[in-house]
Amino acid sequence: MSQNLEDLSSLTGPELVRAFLAEYDKPRTTKAQRAEFFAFKSRIFAAIAARDGNPDAARFAACARADSDLLWAEIAASEVLNGGGR
Repeated sequence: MSQNLEDLSSLTGPELVRAFLAEYDKPRTTKAQRAEFFAFKSRIFAAIAARDGNPDAARFAACARADSDLLWAEIAASEVLNGGGR
């Protein structure tokens, strides 16, 4: 996700949707890549929710953040079980 913007506040609603769709279909083969995508998805939907007061967008943001957090926890647990290596 090299094109991810750190600051999404300058993007319009349609630009946020385009940014999300540009990342949506990219292949993700590792848990870390999927976790990064879910974190990005969370940021996109949180920006939409903040801008529009949309409760559905806020719910999608929370779910995406939970998915990201779960994947990062799985990665950390795997590293511990494998002696710190991947």
